[in-house]
Amino acid sequence: MNNLPEVPGLESARVLVVDDNRVNRHLLQALLERGGVTRIDMAEDGNDALARLDAFRPDLILLDLMMPNLDGFEMCRRLRATPAWKDLPVLVQSSLNRAEDRAKAFAAGATDYVTKPINAVELLARVRIHLQNRALLHDLQRFHERTESELSLARKMQERLMPSPERLAEVEAAAGVGIAAHFAPSSELGGDFWDLRHDGGGPGQGQGRTMLYMVDFSGHGVGAALNTFRLHAICQQMNVSGLTPAEFLSTVNRRLCALLPNGQFATMLAGVVEPAENRFVYASAGSTRPMAWAPGDSAPLLGDSAGLPLGLLASAEYEERSLPLPPGGRLFLYSDGAIEIPVGSDVLDEPGLAALVAERMDETDGGRFLDGLLDRLRAVGPIDDDLTALLLTRKG
Repeated sequence: MNNLPEVPGLESARVLVVDDNRVNRHLLQALLERGGVTRIDMAEDGNDALARLDAFRPDLILLDLMMPNLDGFEMCRRLRATPAWKDLPVLVQSSLNRAEDRAKAFAAGATDYVTKPINAVELLARVRIHLQNRALLHDLQRFHERTESELSLARKMQERLMPSPERLAEVEAAAGVGIAAHFAPSSELGGDFWDLRHDGGGPGQGQGRTMLYMVDFSGHGVGAALNTFRLHAICQQMNVSGLTPAEFLSTVNRRLCALLPNGQFATMLAGVVEPAENRFVYASAGSTRPMAWAPGDSAPLLGDSAGLPLGLLASAEYEERSLPLPPGGRLFLYSDGAIEIPVGSDVLDEPGLAALVAERMDETDGGRFLDGLLDRLRAVGPIDDDLTALLLTRKG
């Protein structure tokens, strides 16, 4: 017995011995104490054991099967029916040694089985194994809880990268542009984000202009989220006054190429609302195709998305394009999670999404438009990627 390996924390483990025979209970107690287990409680039948669970909170139950009042089989079944105890290890010790008895015990919820007369070395070795596994499971659960808490905090930080409702209201008042937004990562963290800048503009740009940009990093999880923080900082540090969307993308790309590891990249769309010319001027770095429509249109107009993604080639240049955006007109921007939804052996794609958008173009409220569109997308199939969607409405 002294040659058995040490189990960390064995002295703090709790073992509940359940046996109707008082001599057997005390023999098992002595055996456990010799093996290093000191926190032991004893019960004389299944009812007594169940009554002690909440107060004693065992890490392992040593259970006899044949007992009066409530036998070990029924106790196991009741134990497994209780969520708090469904994973508690139960080591059955019984004189029943037929295969069908073992099968019945395991079907009732037993974790392990040893036959009487008890072999002390074997029993103690199995007790140690189950207690060690229980301790490892607790460590894993604590790690999972800590990770979940940290990821939740990081997700909240990532959500703060997006413009607040107060900021959107300020932009709407200053620039006459209303924005409804939706952001949902595929897991706890994602690689999408969007932002906007309203500034004094450059020569010939009047009182100001609104620049909007949407980013989708390759990959998911912590790595993609860290890249969104990096790129957000780059964009915030830039003076966008007077920059065209193409110049903005080129500048961002050069800075990002110096930061990203090989193989990582981002797609991005940057655009400016030009109210005097009733249009949205934009440049694309491999982004999805923007959609625009005016009041009375029967279908959205799809823009172009050609352009090299950011982070691949520092010398990349970007082309400017435009979509009409008259008073009352709308612009819909989205990440590729909206067009990669499985449809049979294919995916939804931009024309398929445009058809869904056309169904809701008469909706006057931007928030309801997005909510209804997202409901339609979820009805099409599972959304397995980060999903960001923006509806920009030009006020009349």
